[in-house]
Amino acid sequence: MDKQQLPALGIDLGGTKIAAALVQGHTVVGEPWRVPTPQGPDKIIEALLELIEKFKKEHLIMGVGIATAGIVNPETGEVVGSTGNLPGWEGTPLKKIIEAKTALRVHVENDANAAAYGEVCASPHLQNKTCIVTVTLGTGIGVGIIIDGDVYRGAHFAAGEGGHIKISMENRRRCTCELWDCWEAYGSGRGLLATGWEMLEGVTDDQSRLAQRRAHLTNQDILEAAKDGEVLAQRMLEKWHEHVACGLVSLCHLLDPDVFVLTGGMSKFVDYKMLRDMVADRTLPRISKFLEIHPSLLSEAAGLIGAAELVLLEATRGDKPVRA
Repeated sequence: MDKQQLPALGIDLGGTKIAAALVQGHTVVGEPWRVPTPQGPDKIIEALLELIEKFKKEHLIMGVGIATAGIVNPETGEVVGSTGNLPGWEGTPLKKIIEAKTALRVHVENDANAAAYGEVCASPHLQNKTCIVTVTLGTGIGVGIIIDGDVYRGAHFAAGEGGHIKISMENRRRCTCELWDCWEAYGSGRGLLATGWEMLEGVTDDQSRLAQRRAHLTNQDILEAAKDGEVLAQRMLEKWHEHVACGLVSLCHLLDPDVFVLTGGMSKFVDYKMLRDMVADRTLPRISKFLEIHPSLLSEAAGLIGAAELVLLEATRGDKPVRA
């Protein structure tokens, strides 16, 4: 078999779990493996190597693509920027270590960039677009930018840190990055919870079932109460949509994208008609007239598919690492 027809192994390394699967033809082949993310860089590398060896025993693999939180230099495969989800991960020469241990080609990519590239590869409606922005709405907010088919990484590999767009000047919410009033402090899962707690101030238990849950409030509680018609919960979700729209509008005016693709665990909370209307109302007409906002087709598989596709792309281009 021609080596270019071989599948690649895609790995999505997150703060709580590691997912791995074979990828071929822009799709996951077979059943993915999932393991909890261990604590500490050495333990994480051990877990990655164990997963790779399991797949190597049963399959011929073209290479390994790893999507990870943090700022990544894709040329060296080193994690050059820290992430609170993986303490101590900054400075890890991941590509060098994994290639030395496995004798396989390895590409390491920021997880949001990998997810964006995976969406583009696997989604026919995203082909031939000039600018595609994938926004991962989860515990935080991640942004991946694809321009003319390539990942845009910026001058120092840190492009796409859109979760840290400042959307308020009031210094009300501190972000995990230690800055104040970042987009992800409002538009993420943590942001919706913070909005919920703020709106419950002064509300008594007999006025709202959410007030009865305030000590253990979850985003799912808010969503279910809103579906059941509780007005306060509906207002919480509407305010959260405004916060999500605020960041999207900033990205609209900066990038003039063709399309936003929303993914991540919080994307299931999105009312797309409401969000599209909010973005249109706040965006220059020339931009909003053509803008599309879609849910992800790949969901949690986007990162590992994108990582695998990037290592396959490197293989087709030769040994020179991909650089947008």
